[in-house]
Amino acid sequence: MTDSVNNFIPISSLQGYTSVVLNTKMPTKKNPLPIDPRAWKGAAIILGAALLSTYFFQELSLIVWVLLFCHLAFFREPSFKLPAGEVLSSPSYGQVSDIEKVFEDRFLHEEAYRIGIFMSVLVPHITLSPMRGKIGYLEHVPGKFLHAMSQQAPLKNECNWIGIEDAGTRVMVRQITGAIARRIFWDVEIGSEVEAGEKLGVICYGSRVECYLPARLFKPAVKVGDNIKAGSTVIGDRLL
Repeated sequence: MTDSVNNFIPISSLQGYTSVVLNTKMPTKKNPLPIDPRAWKGAAIILGAALLSTYFFQELSLIVWVLLFCHLAFFREPSFKLPAGEVLSSPSYGQVSDIEKVFEDRFLHEEAYRIGIFMSVLVPHITLSPMRGKIGYLEHVPGKFLHAMSQQAPLKNECNWIGIEDAGTRVMVRQITGAIARRIFWDVEIGSEVEAGEKLGVICYGSRVECYLPARLFKPAVKVGDNIKAGSTVIGDRLL
């Protein structure tokens, strides 16, 4: 796992775009222990506090036990069923906060739909790959920790950029910190092969994820205000 890296040169050029089947199966992703392993250190600390409070500060014990439950729920990795067809699945849980057409010049180098997803502290904070492919771009950008719903958050907050490509199709996922979320992890490296719905990383406590879809290949399949689920919600439809 890499916490921070410099800019990388993409692993293949944009020449020779070809058709690609993004999700050809509909497997159900199951985790035998559906909690991100980064949860356990914090859980052990909270558990110790819960046990102490149960015996010595009973008036606080219920609050601490609830905090332990919420902590584990935050790091949960629910099972899901991938959609079939030439579609892109959502990289995260949350609510669609904005959709805008932009020019993405880090990895796609073309016009793209930027779909912003706000992740409250009530949803799992795993980040998944929207498509099958290879990691072609990684970049960590230091920054501030403004509230994830702030208009300035996408411009100034610390973030990770993750680019995925397959047979000429490129998609970018961006993990962004928030006022509470101050740790971002990715679990991939340049050249890693990923399946659609495979975990890319996790953001700790309330944040924002953006997905960049090339406008000439895809159209958004969601609208502002939609509540979406990582892996199972179709976020982009392939253009005919």
